[in-house]
Amino acid sequence: MIANLSTPEGLKAQVNIAQTAFAILAEIKVFPATSVPDSTISELESEPNFAGTIRYIGNCQASLRIECSPSLAYAFTQRVCCIDAPQEFNSEVSDAIGELINTIGGNLKGLLPPQTRINIPEVFIQLPGAATRSAGSALSCLNFDSKFGAFRLILFDVP
Repeated sequence: MIANLSTPEGLKAQVNIAQTAFAILAEIKVFPATSVPDSTISELESEPNFAGTIRYIGNCQASLRIECSPSLAYAFTQRVCCIDAPQEFNSEVSDAIGELINTIGGNLKGLLPPQTRINIPEVFIQLPGAATRSAGSALSCLNFDSKFGAFRLILFDVP
């Protein structure tokens, strides 16, 4: 079920949905970071980043997380909320990242079994070197880049 999103077709769908969400919500062009080895983007590993997670519940048990560089989160927030670019994590940034993961996750939900639902997004600061909030085993990790910074989209299988 959820494993279908980690097939080549499912990965392509994740990329397309993420690109469309950024383009429609904030007119930001994002692209897969194909030159990045494995699931490591140095910008996301070396400084605090902002993460948003939704859980799929019902017929499908999984979670989807986005991890954004602060620069991308601030640019996204500025465009979505029509405000000056934030300089720190605040309620507007949290709302914007929550809307982004909700949009991506909601669109991916259409590819999952009927009766699958999503919960309200959880948004938090993720510090470098801190233990990642456990969400299950990663089924996929897609790295992206943009002129504003990097992000990754991680799909977790939740037992």
